[in-house]
Amino acid sequence: MSDSMVRTAAGRSRSLAACALALGALSTACGSSSGGTATSAAPKTVDDAQVEQGIKDDLSTSSTKVTKAQCPTDVAVQKGETFTCTVTFDNGATGKATVTQLGANRYTYELKPGSVQVPGSTADAAVEKSLAAQGAPNATVNCPENIIVKVGTTVTCNVSGAQGVASGTVTFTFSDAEGTIDSSSVKT
Repeated sequence: MSDSMVRTAAGRSRSLAACALALGALSTACGSSSGGTATSAAPKTVDDAQVEQGIKDDLSTSSTKVTKAQCPTDVAVQKGETFTCTVTFDNGATGKATVTQLGANRYTYELKPGSVQVPGSTADAAVEKSLAAQGAPNATVNCPENIIVKVGTTVTCNVSGAQGVASGTVTFTFSDAEGTIDSSSVKT
């Protein structure tokens, strides 16, 4: 082979190699796929704003409204998986809600048993109101600082005043998992 033929063949080889590299880079920049799965796609995450609104709509009752729900912002979409959000109610109660992904932007919401707590001051006011309606006005109720909501469980608080009609203790139960006090259950 002559010297000029070797240079031409070598030049063509370098040109072909450069074209192959350029095509490879172009293919990578546009995203490649392997078996139909995109390698550059980020995993889809749950729309936390949609879930938070769903919690407000679904977990509010006629007597207690969810005023705030806060969910994590980085939950991957995965049918059947669950995650937890914090919930605040208009009666001052706070708790946790379990969210289950059903697929296609559909979810179920459920309060975690034992996670909802009502401030004692909220319970004090509700029980005092109930006692006044039962003929024991001006009662002073003193409940624990935080009360874990358990439907059907009796809560006992101290009571005084009420013009001598009520003293000692008062008991009540919650009518729902959101922390609504069953006024018919209030007994001295």
